[in-house]
Amino acid sequence: MATKKEQLTEVLRGIRAGSPEVFGAAVVSSEGFIIASVVPGDVDEDLVGGMAASLLGVGERISADLMQAPMEQVFVRSPRGYIIINAIDTTASLVVLVSKEAKLGLVFLELRRSISELAGAL
Repeated sequence: MATKKEQLTEVLRGIRAGSPEVFGAAVVSSEGFIIASVVPGDVDEDLVGGMAASLLGVGERISADLMQAPMEQVFVRSPRGYIIINAIDTTASLVVLVSKEAKLGLVFLELRRSISELAGAL
């Protein structure tokens, strides 16, 4: 039987396979620790986790204060691509690194499908 980390990693690999423009994916705890990841060797996992936790904190505060609702997704666009952080549950989030050529509708569709799989594996 596969470990929790192996199950999560398999789902992350599926995200990358389903959306070739996704070049990295990670499950990050609310404290910023990497639970599982499939990122290129030149990407610092600890930096991804720490930055994701910072961004999540701000996103959760903005959503709670301005929208009176829990945060579901944080989206950052840069000239090189996108960083999308999607809540899985209250303890973890999915972080994906996406190239600028991506068809975001297809990426979001893949993420929506994968979130329930990740939640089941946590």
